[in-house]
Amino acid sequence: MTTAPGLRQLLGLPSAAKRRRYREIGSALTRHGMGVLTNQLGLGWLVPFQWGLFGHPRRKEPYSTGEHLRMALEDLGTTAIKLGQIASARPDIVPPQISIELEKLRDRVPPVPAEAIVQIIEQELGCPLDEVFADFDRVPLAAASIGQVHAAVLVDGTQVVVKVRKPGVAETVAADLAILADLARRAAQSERLRGRYDFETLADEFAWTLRSELDYVREGQNADRLREILADEPRVVIPEIHWRYTTGAVLVMERIEGTRISDVIKDENRREALGKELARTSAEVLMKQVFDAGFFHADPHPGNFLVMDDGRIALLDFGMVGELDEEMSRALLRLLRAIVRQDPNSVADCLDRIGVLRLPSDRDAVRREARHLIQQYHGLSVDEFAITDYLNDVMAVVRRHELQLPSDLALVLKTVAMSEGLWRQLDPHFNAVRTAEPFVKSATLRMYGPRVFADRARDLGSEILDLGTHLPGQVRRIATRLDRGEFELALRHRDLDETIDRLSGMVSRISTAIVAAALILGLPSLAAIHEPPGWHLIAPVWFFVGSAVAAGLILRLIWAGRKKNRR
Repeated sequence: MTTAPGLRQLLGLPSAAKRRRYREIGSALTRHGMGVLTNQLGLGWLVPFQWGLFGHPRRKEPYSTGEHLRMALEDLGTTAIKLGQIASARPDIVPPQISIELEKLRDRVPPVPAEAIVQIIEQELGCPLDEVFADFDRVPLAAASIGQVHAAVLVDGTQVVVKVRKPGVAETVAADLAILADLARRAAQSERLRGRYDFETLADEFAWTLRSELDYVREGQNADRLREILADEPRVVIPEIHWRYTTGAVLVMERIEGTRISDVIKDENRREALGKELARTSAEVLMKQVFDAGFFHADPHPGNFLVMDDGRIALLDFGMVGELDEEMSRALLRLLRAIVRQDPNSVADCLDRIGVLRLPSDRDAVRREARHLIQQYHGLSVDEFAITDYLNDVMAVVRRHELQLPSDLALVLKTVAMSEGLWRQLDPHFNAVRTAEPFVKSATLRMYGPRVFADRARDLGSEILDLGTHLPGQVRRIATRLDRGEFELALRHRDLDETIDRLSGMVSRISTAIVAAALILGLPSLAAIHEPPGWHLIAPVWFFVGSAVAAGLILRLIWAGRKKNRR
């Protein structure tokens, strides 16, 4: 039986493509989820997935939970890979051991044939390839889940790199995002899950981030904005965007020659010669972005930094950026000041003001954890203090209490933690706290200086003047409505829906108990009083079926009661 497309949409039934994708997701999660489940139960040693069971690559060492999850995302393709990459930047949700595995999802995608890439370029630019490029290298420099990069030379001789979105990626991502939104909506409706995290908000944030990465115009705008922020920083280079040849699916930018910073780290001689200066430069550049501009490069992967021959650092890949508005920047500064003052009450207040704490019990628990954490780091000198270790401990508290940080705040904390790891690889004695100190002081003076208070006082005075102008008329209108009897008072019970659900469940269980009791007591009575013809033949079957139904109802009643007690 087939269902017409219009009727299928009317009934809310998934399309054939969507059902097929659900099956693919179910297959991958089942295959790799068995490994996750056995690890969670402590039985990972009992099921040797590393022998090649269920299609896993063969090796000697057992697979960890993070590896099973990473392989499942790799099997599911572009959207799942990006989901893993973005999730690795949420230390408030993802534990470090899994985050480390998810970070390995980068640069593991085979390239698309050059013919398909050329076809996309010609479609986007509306002309043959040789009218734009004098030379186009058909062997890609790099390939990722969304696009791949080729070296080229413009007709005027300018050396560029061309980043092209892979064919079919946008359509695949759109379909997967619809499925993700559906799953998030179902998770939000689950009584067991909805109190943990705001799944629908997380899905919306992920969808927005991924759609932004699909749009190469936005990535070019991110590069221009960072270049403007760092215009007075001679130690950093941001490649120029050739807007004439840039579209939503094609990005043409200046080609910069240099050595990846990861290769500098591996070369002991170059690391000794350049490491300290590179660490200081990259740290100061990030602090300037975060504290001075509130807009920062949020993908501090070693492959996204080039060291040029003159010692300057070039930033690459501007698809993932973070932005802190004025209120979130103030919240970050307040949190840093509370940590420096070693004041657990202020730490809890800061988290409460940004909406992290949902219940009064959260506040008390976080205050206790903050006090223990401050005692743990009390007495350490600035040189002994490591930001990464401290942030990891803070995120462990957040995860333990199932709190959810604002996405921008979580991203900046993850970016700083990842960057400090890179800085310490360049210079083992590097201290990020000392580097950040002048930027924090400057930002604090800028946000809490006399001019700011003067501006706020002026704005407050204007609001009070407006209020004084409009308030008498509003009071007069309310009084008139009261006098005419037109004023209505609406009351809303805070937990009315939950109360109704509980009453409905009680009624359902009572009804079930009555039916079960009627079957248990009524069947023997009927058998003893009424004996219709042939009753002796059907009585055993009827009695057995009735008893089974009654037993099933009783078991259902017991199960519902136990489930309610667990909640």
